[in-house]
Amino acid sequence: MAQLEFDDATNRLMDEFNASAGATMRRTRLLEVLALKPGEHVLDVGPGPGHYAFDMSAAVGETGRVAGVDNAESSIATARHRCADLANVSFHLGDAADLPFDAATFDAAISTQTFEYLPNVGAALGEIFRVLKPGGRVLIHDTEWDAWAWHSRDRARMDRIMEVWDGHLADPHVPQTLGSQLTAAGFTDVRVEPLVHVETTYDPASMSAILIKFVAGYVTSQGIPDSEATAWADDLRALGSSGAYFFSTNEYIFTATKP
Repeated sequence: MAQLEFDDATNRLMDEFNASAGATMRRTRLLEVLALKPGEHVLDVGPGPGHYAFDMSAAVGETGRVAGVDNAESSIATARHRCADLANVSFHLGDAADLPFDAATFDAAISTQTFEYLPNVGAALGEIFRVLKPGGRVLIHDTEWDAWAWHSRDRARMDRIMEVWDGHLADPHVPQTLGSQLTAAGFTDVRVEPLVHVETTYDPASMSAILIKFVAGYVTSQGIPDSEATAWADDLRALGSSGAYFFSTNEYIFTATKP
């Protein structure tokens, strides 16, 4: 199955997703953990529509710098538009496994829900290690797609949909090996913090409601009939109307230091 294509339509959904209350709270926690200081230079690997870069601009201040690298032109265009008035933010079209920066350029690096899409995690970690200064820190956040729950009245259909949905990623289980891969790349003080998101009511502006749009669009492109994807989505929304909605994800924040 093909990975999710980050075209204009997908990028619009990403923008909507990142503006949701759940994603905003998550972003707040990740940036608390990264603990940027004024004057620092920070790299954002896979900035998407630029929400993190926008927030990090204020944290590093006028003497700091935020640089984002993404391989999707539509994401870069959206991020540049969002941060157009921020003189200390720049975005670059590039590959996580071949970063367009000199060695020892950054004080910190962040990547959120990007590594699960990468075909070569080791190479990307090696590049982050290269461009960080000695003592620099990295934060990587990804989802374990086996460790989530989404209540459905048709479990067999949910399982079919989710099996196809897993194909949108290079590795839906990247958190299971990320700690050891950080160590193998040369990082020390590797730590992990769980981040659980739960929704017990259906809100059209919530993370899971927007995820329904992502999932339905992707699985139909991979051969699931429109009628089945629509029935799946309608069932979830009906559960929300009846007060029986439940959605939960397990995500993980990995941090480490370059010696």
